[in-house]
Amino acid sequence: MLKPVALLNPRTSHPRDQALPDWILASKLDPPLLRPDAVRRDALLVRLEQAHQGAMTLLLAPPGFGKTTLLAQWHRLLLERDEGIAWLSLDEEDADTSRFLGHLALALQGAGAEPGLCTSLLQQRDQEPTTAVNLLIRAVRNAPRRVVVLLDDYDRVGSPMIDDLLLRLVEHSGTRLHLLLATRKPTALPVARLTLQGQLSRIGTEELTLDEAETHALLGSNVPAPLADELRRYTEGWPVALHLARLWLEADSDRHTQVARFSGRSVEIAAYLAEQVINDLDPLTRDFLLHTSPLERFNATLANWVRQATDSGMILSRLTHFHGLLVPLDGEHEWFRYHSLFADYLQQQFEREHPGQLSLVHQRASRWFDQQQQLPEAVRHAARAGHDELAASYIARAGTWQLLLRHGTAQVRALLRHFDHRTIRENPALNLTQSYLHMKLGEFGHARLLLERFRDFPAAQREPFQRDYTVVVALLRDLLDEICPNPHGITQIAAQAAALDEDDHLAHGTLLCICATTALGRGEFAAAETYAIDGRDAMMRCGSEIGANYALLHLGQSFYYRGRLAEAEAIYQQALALAARHAHLDRVLHAASSCLLAQLQYEHGRHDQAADLLQPALEVIEQHDGWLDIFASAYETALGLARQRDRSGRSALALLDHIEQIAHQRHLSRLSELATAWRVSVLLDQPGSPALDSLIARIGGESGMTHTLLHPQSWRQRAAMGFALARWHRLAGRSSAALAMLRQIEESCIASDNQYHLARARARIALVLQYRGEPAAALPYLHRVLDHVALTQSWQVITELGLPAKAMLRSLRQHDPQVIAGTTRALTIQALLDRLSGEEEGVSDIFSGREIEVLEQLGCGYSNKQIARRLHLSENTVKFHLKNLYRKLEARTRESALANALQRGLLRGQTEPARDAATTCADLAARRPDVGSDGSADS
Repeated sequence: MLKPVALLNPRTSHPRDQALPDWILASKLDPPLLRPDAVRRDALLVRLEQAHQGAMTLLLAPPGFGKTTLLAQWHRLLLERDEGIAWLSLDEEDADTSRFLGHLALALQGAGAEPGLCTSLLQQRDQEPTTAVNLLIRAVRNAPRRVVVLLDDYDRVGSPMIDDLLLRLVEHSGTRLHLLLATRKPTALPVARLTLQGQLSRIGTEELTLDEAETHALLGSNVPAPLADELRRYTEGWPVALHLARLWLEADSDRHTQVARFSGRSVEIAAYLAEQVINDLDPLTRDFLLHTSPLERFNATLANWVRQATDSGMILSRLTHFHGLLVPLDGEHEWFRYHSLFADYLQQQFEREHPGQLSLVHQRASRWFDQQQQLPEAVRHAARAGHDELAASYIARAGTWQLLLRHGTAQVRALLRHFDHRTIRENPALNLTQSYLHMKLGEFGHARLLLERFRDFPAAQREPFQRDYTVVVALLRDLLDEICPNPHGITQIAAQAAALDEDDHLAHGTLLCICATTALGRGEFAAAETYAIDGRDAMMRCGSEIGANYALLHLGQSFYYRGRLAEAEAIYQQALALAARHAHLDRVLHAASSCLLAQLQYEHGRHDQAADLLQPALEVIEQHDGWLDIFASAYETALGLARQRDRSGRSALALLDHIEQIAHQRHLSRLSELATAWRVSVLLDQPGSPALDSLIARIGGESGMTHTLLHPQSWRQRAAMGFALARWHRLAGRSSAALAMLRQIEESCIASDNQYHLARARARIALVLQYRGEPAAALPYLHRVLDHVALTQSWQVITELGLPAKAMLRSLRQHDPQVIAGTTRALTIQALLDRLSGEEEGVSDIFSGREIEVLEQLGCGYSNKQIARRLHLSENTVKFHLKNLYRKLEARTRESALANALQRGLLRGQTEPARDAATTCADLAARRPDVGSDGSADS
């Protein structure tokens, strides 16, 4: 039978009380309201009950076989039995995997699946599909009872990927889930295999045809039984044909004797039967149906507009018996659509009888939707009318690139799909809109090509969009890190902002945000704060919460590097909460907020929280319009986590390879330089690495460091390179060179108020001085660092130094008279030692039993040959174990290996404090031959 009125069933159970993203339509979970005269399909309900025991039921039949009516009856039956049941109506837009899974999650939640897991999927629209399905599987398996979901119009999705995702959901949900798919077309599901496995039941056209009793019930008592039987034979029980036959008979009682005029069985019968109904309507009603048939949805006002009439409301009120062909879209019966089959027939008739009028209807509908500020439908109808210039004018008036801030990438992409590539390229408004869309999607090469084409437009075409062009080009240059290296870059962008109209707050705020990112990129943190605050204020004046949120992130970054971590965290938390509200419009904003908050959590030593924030966010910024500041912060945090969790360095090196690839793809030379400096630091964890010396030569050593001092935009590279080279010098015994380099970094950090790197530089200076045997000289530096850590809770400043920091802190606590029990410094030292000990818990687990045996023999002063004889090993095997021990102990000599082993408590009977441990190791080393980092020795 034809689909009945789509109204909210008051007994439907789904989560309407929760706040839903804009891209979720809760009305899709509303089952249709059963018509009072609908024929009850008892036999089919029994079939569905039997199929209910399996995992899936496939309802496959052409249009008009009453699939929706049958599902609605079964839905009501399960509701009356208080079973977990949900309805989901699908359409073409659900071919978008994220949209489909979001609505499915909402349906499953309404049917009783675990709400927490379903809600988490709704809050992260663009999760990787398999990950999202795994969440749904967990939600279903955690449900307190069996879950049933009815998917109506599944053929409108038409996505093999969604077929695969549903198959995964069914196969891994056990006995907790039953899916019923109503579709006009075969799916890509492995139907034969699922049927043989007993997981799938099929109901097709033969079962859906009306039997004799059902036909009599449908046609009513006014139709004699013989006539009803004859009609059933003519139509072969096709429900829609019988429904239309009833309408045909009701129009004229004399037709009871003309049933032979009514026949047919194929899909084409819809046109024939509709024609019989339409031709007998009065001309006014017939004209109404034809002129409104091109509209995907309409109300009386829109119908009046396209018909240039005033009687549409009255006509609609007379068409209540057409429900099924004319489908209400709301409970108030204000908005309607035609059954798709009926609409196709009407449009065919309309084009035949009124040639050339179809474009006019679309054009009128376009202008009406434009007046209602319904941009998507205004553009769609204008495009279908063949008026690309009109459609483009709507986009131009809506703000070209600004549309992405208000409507998000998905909706703007849908708008631009109405135009071919040539039209987009040759229309200034579409050109700029598509350029910015490319940028948001990380397609910078395509954006640049379009903007180059814009410059070739005649002046008269360019002039109305010159302001938009200026902003979009500035955004592209900012994303590609082309402004920061220019010493006059900020001045130029600020001048462009000043030249804008006073009330152009959005463009003004955007350019000020670019000034803020440029100032950050040059280490000018005070200026960055000023630009960020001004940019935020401008964004708020024009009501752009998304724009204001970007300004907040820039402000928070400046606070972070200036050591104002509490203020930075408050800003990041605020930005993340605001970004969550707009995640459907701008995924990068949410991801950037997460990356920056992850960096701060990592600085506080909250590594698990940092990892949870970082992992999903990194994928988004890599695939969209992440910028250098975000990449640098995110990758620095990711690298720290990788080094902490995999001491072999393999994970860190793999990540660095990936960073280099991203830097190359995006032409971000500063990111590439950062990755190279980070690689030096990672390789220093692997003594004897053949790649280390060549890599240091590649970055230029001291000359490379001097180069960074001459360029303000290289402050990140300066710190990363300087710290790595200073450690290289220290490990090689060149402490003076290490100190000189670290003091250069200290001076530059003081000049720019870069507290983040200043504390790290001073911690390393103290460490080098401690190694030189100058503890008194180290104390002032260490005191400042401890005061900074106590004030900001930035534990990572010290803990990232590892075991050497642990020894330094112990020495300080024992020999510094200013460290009195109960003071802030004493408490800070103890907290740091606890954290360092926590990180070393289980560290002995990374040493094999044989390695511990070799280490003990080494601690007793034995040579390689002696160790080999005592442990019954070959000398080469001893060298192999020594090489692994040096790597794991982060040592390059026998002396440093023994010192680190003593500090870790790996040598039995050694309880000396760190200062004395070094002396003990020196004595031990003096009694045995020197051993290199590869385990070799001069015997």
